[in-house]
Amino acid sequence: MIDIKLAFFVWVAMVVIAIANGIFGEKVVSPAIGTYPGHLYRVAVACAVIFAFGHYYAMKTAGADPWYLGPLAAGVQWFFSSLIFEFLFGHYVFGISWQKITAEYRIMEGKLWSLVLLSELIAPVINAWIINRWR
Repeated sequence: MIDIKLAFFVWVAMVVIAIANGIFGEKVVSPAIGTYPGHLYRVAVACAVIFAFGHYYAMKTAGADPWYLGPLAAGVQWFFSSLIFEFLFGHYVFGISWQKITAEYRIMEGKLWSLVLLSELIAPVINAWIINRWR
């Protein structure tokens, strides 16, 4: 079952938590453990939150046939919603420069934010596979 409305509301909840995670990471964690370890902390927490919400979405849509269609659509929706949010909202509302936004995607420089987007793509599908495998 493809539940676009549920996927959107789950994504909004993830965004709220991600913003709180980012603020907490910048203001509390990074000053305590350093800039790069703080970056790793924010990425790890964001990925964990995404997988938890991916599990929630998969539980709500479990049993559909085919099992992968709804979670795949949710993952794609989360991925593109996040890109749009990060680039447009981040630049025009928060005033973050294009250079700073794109710098977060430079994996060769140790920036791992791309893993967050990858998690958004795969978390609902992996969770749905696990849930539906045992049904």
